[in-house]
Amino acid sequence: MRRFLISAAAAVLAAVSLVPAAQAADLEKENVTLAVGGRVALYYLPLNIAEIKGYFKEEGVNVDIVDFQGGSRSVQAVVGGSADILSAAFEHSITMKASGQNITTFALMGVSPGFVLSVRPDIAENWEGMSSLVGQPVGVTSPGSSTNKMVDLLMLGAKLDPSDVSIVGIGAGPSVLAAFENKSVVATVQADPATTLLEQAGLSVPVVDTRTPEGTVEVYGGPMPAAALSATTAFVEENPKTVQALANAIVKALEYIDSATPEEIADVLPEDYLIGGDKALYAKMLAKVKPSFSTDGLLSPEAVDTAYNALRVYNKIVRETDNLDLEATYTNRFVQAAHGAQ
Repeated sequence: MRRFLISAAAAVLAAVSLVPAAQAADLEKENVTLAVGGRVALYYLPLNIAEIKGYFKEEGVNVDIVDFQGGSRSVQAVVGGSADILSAAFEHSITMKASGQNITTFALMGVSPGFVLSVRPDIAENWEGMSSLVGQPVGVTSPGSSTNKMVDLLMLGAKLDPSDVSIVGIGAGPSVLAAFENKSVVATVQADPATTLLEQAGLSVPVVDTRTPEGTVEVYGGPMPAAALSATTAFVEENPKTVQALANAIVKALEYIDSATPEEIADVLPEDYLIGGDKALYAKMLAKVKPSFSTDGLLSPEAVDTAYNALRVYNKIVRETDNLDLEATYTNRFVQAAHGAQ
């Protein structure tokens, strides 16, 4: 990342709200609360790297990360005012806009969801598509989350009603394995490491995979933006220097992930982030999902359109909202500033 190493560059970047750590006292809010749903998932690796590598602190902002069971609950925390920043799928910015809540995404972390639909081995043996799950309990991180929405999209794509399956919130950590072990679900949509750990334990078999661009297009019809940093539009407008500091930190994390090997990344993570405690296995998971992370943090209009079109399939409010202003759901200006754009 091109950084402000000389005073002239710093002056230019200041004009677009870039705030070096040395100017931390200028931040509108040095302490922010960030809501995330299931941070142990590799879906949120850039967020975790930004914290673990100290990138947030380098930018002069103290981030208190509060972990919820799933994305929908973290959205509620931000909308309700108990958290300042949201780390969740970009699509929440669109659904909130359609519901009359203004949420602005300001840094993209994932360019594809990396979600996998996994089913119990006995169901996989006779897999006939989503019809094999009719009447069965299907696990998601939390009801209403992006994992739940992938289930809905797959059901509708198979000309079935989403209500034909029973949705069960099972989180994203060790509780996922427990849900299969105690047979409370027969299938789940999860990100890694849960997906791979289920497969390694012989508890499930992947049948639909969005860890690759091809799989993402198959499910969503195009490039589907995934995890992002967002806030209420009012917060972004009132705290541009703070938002800039957060965007700077995420860009640093994305650049680190892009340049580091899976083994190097696994070595950075604390042991309690490595579900199962196996660094070699974790590195293998990272190799699989690394293409799903953004390398620059920017949202493309094409990706935004994909998210909107997918939401129109299974979200009645989005579908029935006329003239939805998609450009109001995101901004690239903070990430562009982080890269030194004028």
